[in-house]
Amino acid sequence: MARVMTHRGPDEEGFYQSGPMGLAHRRLKIIDLVSGQQPMQSPDRRVCLVLNGEIYNYPELKEALEKDGYAFRTQSDTEVLLALYLRVGLEAFAKINGMFACAFWDERSRELILARDRLGKKPLFYYHDEERFLFGSELKALLAYGGIERNVSLIALRQYLTYGYTAGEETFVEGIRRLPSANVLVVRDGRLRQRSYWELKFHTPQEPVDENAAVERLDGLLRQAVRRRLLSDVPLGAFLSGGLDSSTVAAYMAEASGRPVKTFTIGFEESSYSEIEDAKVVARHLGTEHYEMVVRPSALEILPDLVWHLDEPFADSSAVPTYYVCKAAREHVTVALSGDGGDEIFAGYLRYQEMERYQKMQAVPAWIRRGLIRPLTQALPFTAPGWNYLYAVGHLKNSSLPGGLGLYPYIEEELYTAEFRAEIAKCEPFQTTEKILSQARHLDPISRHQYLDTLHYLPGDILMKVDRMSMANSLEVRSPLLDYTLVEYVAGLPLSMKVRNGVSKYIFRKLARRSLPSSVLTKRKQGFAVPKDRWFQSELRGFAEEILLEPKTVSRGYFRKTTLERILRHHSTGRRDYSTWIWALIVLEMWFRTFVESSSGGIDGRTQIESSQSLNDTGPAPSLN
Repeated sequence: MARVMTHRGPDEEGFYQSGPMGLAHRRLKIIDLVSGQQPMQSPDRRVCLVLNGEIYNYPELKEALEKDGYAFRTQSDTEVLLALYLRVGLEAFAKINGMFACAFWDERSRELILARDRLGKKPLFYYHDEERFLFGSELKALLAYGGIERNVSLIALRQYLTYGYTAGEETFVEGIRRLPSANVLVVRDGRLRQRSYWELKFHTPQEPVDENAAVERLDGLLRQAVRRRLLSDVPLGAFLSGGLDSSTVAAYMAEASGRPVKTFTIGFEESSYSEIEDAKVVARHLGTEHYEMVVRPSALEILPDLVWHLDEPFADSSAVPTYYVCKAAREHVTVALSGDGGDEIFAGYLRYQEMERYQKMQAVPAWIRRGLIRPLTQALPFTAPGWNYLYAVGHLKNSSLPGGLGLYPYIEEELYTAEFRAEIAKCEPFQTTEKILSQARHLDPISRHQYLDTLHYLPGDILMKVDRMSMANSLEVRSPLLDYTLVEYVAGLPLSMKVRNGVSKYIFRKLARRSLPSSVLTKRKQGFAVPKDRWFQSELRGFAEEILLEPKTVSRGYFRKTTLERILRHHSTGRRDYSTWIWALIVLEMWFRTFVESSSGGIDGRTQIESSQSLNDTGPAPSLN
């Protein structure tokens, strides 16, 4: 189990066994390079801890614990968490500011205690049956133990085909669960007890908030968040896309550092997708030591490796540039700061601006939407002009969410075979979504969807992707914009300070104006996407056709071959972009071959796609400058 996660901790390994409990740890040395080995035991050896992540407020906690009489043996943040647990028990997790997944074995109470950070930056999986309880930072670590049937969860499959990732506690392997963010799980005598220790609350202030005072407060919180994330005994750097979020983090980091900050950017030959020039402007302005890498279609030769590292099917193609920017950074640093979380916290997504559009759709009477428009989309081919919009109107839910929230266009009904549609009919993919939205029913539409994205999309997609791709390169990534003190403060600001007159991230832009060139503030939002639409029309068209139309793929019985052929053919014309679906289905098929069908079950190595068209034929590999 430890060996399959060597990439997460290449520097050291440690083991502990006591009675029925065995713990293993792989360490990536960040703080206290000499001591701090794990598993770490209490002075009386009655409590043992394994920790993945960082405790950012450990200096303050350590000082308070020393005043309380605790004598520390190491300089590590791990021992601070151990000492805090010995003092306050399960109340320790609410006092921590950090990103972490951890496990305590407490011989005094014969309890195993698992916990995850507030926003789900670090993963934690577990499996439980009558004979054993297994847990680990990656799903494949549990599979490495052996004896777990590789039965695919239809609920997770339906979620993936809706969102492009799995949501909530469900995973792709039946029986393996994901511990939710901000949760503690206590295992004793084979019984599980789970509870949350933190809740994110969006609320409208009772009194007017002074805008200038809010900017100053935000400035102080961000400075503190960045400073905390500079605690390290190894070299640090920052990701820099040239966008508002990463540029602001890099600016605060540059100001707090005594030397030029190392920054890293990924770009593409397709200029409309590349942010290299924007990043150069910011790098020059901040005086950073800047590195950039150009990613070409040949970069997809690492796709089998990515599927292996991701553990579950994952349709967000930005995993590819994320992998490469982590790879570039790891050649120079061990820790990198990122701008993740800015869009969720400050309402930066373009879809927030489209809330009005969906509200207008809801004005259409339900009997027209469901009785006329929905049957019309069933009669028209999905390639017809305007089909996506009609489908969205016909399938709109009361929450203003279109029925196919995650993947576009909406071609499920024509794509799925009749047998597969019947099989997943009872698997409701929006159950988690609607539960979260119901908790935020008192909020305005934009804040409600911010809340949803922060608790659903952020941990399920963004943070999962960054954790897996960074750990694939043994790189630690820290996200100052997701410091929970900053998140809580911004969640309590009025919506007008986030979105005003069609301008997103209003207050954040006002803060960033102090340290960034004006071009960053007026830059069109671009996102971290690969030009897969063009790649599947040209260099990778043959690869997509071969893997999706192969008898092995079709024989699974999920998707109609005729529909797959139409998607690929219509996409190649350039009249409609189906690249998101094409990508999602390729990744799904590769996952089956890696984790379900390969002789090693995805444990001892990656399964390569058997294709007569080599991805090496698509051009030179990525280059780092």
